[in-house]
Amino acid sequence: MNERIPQRIDFRRYTDQGVTLDGSISLEESGTSMPRLNDAVLENTGDIKYHLEFDTDILGNRFMTGQVLAQVVLQCQRCMDNYTLDLNCDLSIAFVQSELAQKQAEESNYDIFWLAKKELIDPRTLLEDELLLALPQIPMHEESEIGKACDVRVTFLEQDDLMADDDSNSHSIEKEQNDTDNPFAILKQLKK
Repeated sequence: MNERIPQRIDFRRYTDQGVTLDGSISLEESGTSMPRLNDAVLENTGDIKYHLEFDTDILGNRFMTGQVLAQVVLQCQRCMDNYTLDLNCDLSIAFVQSELAQKQAEESNYDIFWLAKKELIDPRTLLEDELLLALPQIPMHEESEIGKACDVRVTFLEQDDLMADDDSNSHSIEKEQNDTDNPFAILKQLKK
């Protein structure tokens, strides 16, 4: 069903009933309900699409699996130009309220989401967390785009190549400078 995402959900009821949420969060709604994501990116370019399935496994883990998709604009820290990044997050999260439940969920390879005893969850906050974790620490154009969109990297490499050619000449100049700047150069002449 493609409907508006609820503001609060009871994870126990959702996992017991095997609820599936499928839809999108509009650009306007994400602008107000996901402030941390909006602060971390230059622009959110469209709707955030999600597919969430709640369930309980054979070990009693209450979990949510699914996917969230978004497209954001970041600033490349190499060339300082803007670029668009597609975020595609696969979710596998267990809701835990005790250390025993946490250990069991970790052994089942779920990510952990701690809850108080009677806490309701805002799924938009949960999705925002996952999108923030998917952002690169240092935004840069992808390696395949170097030369197309990120001129600084290509120019830097070309300058390195030129410097390698001049490397042999610079060693002899440096040696001459070191000999004249060296305070023991006079002793070298006395030794002769």
